[in-house]
Amino acid sequence: MKPEAKISLLKKEIEKLKKLVYLDALTKVYNRRGFLEIGGNYFKSFREDRPACAGRGKRRKNGITSLALIFLDIDDFKKINDKYGHQKGDRVLKQLAKILQSILRKTDLLGRWGGEEFVILLVNVNKINAQKIAQKLCQLIARTRITGLYLTISLGLIIPKKEKTLTMIINKADKLMYQAKKRGKNQICFLS
Repeated sequence: MKPEAKISLLKKEIEKLKKLVYLDALTKVYNRRGFLEIGGNYFKSFREDRPACAGRGKRRKNGITSLALIFLDIDDFKKINDKYGHQKGDRVLKQLAKILQSILRKTDLLGRWGGEEFVILLVNVNKINAQKIAQKLCQLIARTRITGLYLTISLGLIIPKKEKTLTMIINKADKLMYQAKKRGKNQICFLS
């Protein structure tokens, strides 16, 4: 085999391995590791691009000048698994991931954080549009039959300000999501 062919084959194998490492096997969206890796790169770019644009009202070409993060959880998911079984629960997670992907833009990042929790990084979106996207997600899921069931989600939405890491933002959004649950579920708690 020629060296060029070996290199090409190795590159293909590396891409396959990246998918195994970064994608959730069930939902085919980023897993926690993949989200933190790719999202961390987005956040780093955001931190680097934002000062260059501050005060000028201009956006650096192809730069990331604003971010919003949504942390969401399916309300009462344990009841679905208990009543219908884990296979049904898995189908719900797969279908929900597809619905989320269909609403998000190609520039946004979606990951399964764990269990029935998902995290979304909205790129180059202002506060008002981030709130609209979160509201749209909440309303759409509540009125859509997913594998024959109606379900709801609780969301935490944060617009990063002074946070130094993506993990700090995720933790704050996670706490906001729990506030949404305490307030009655099927809603958004927002911090800007």
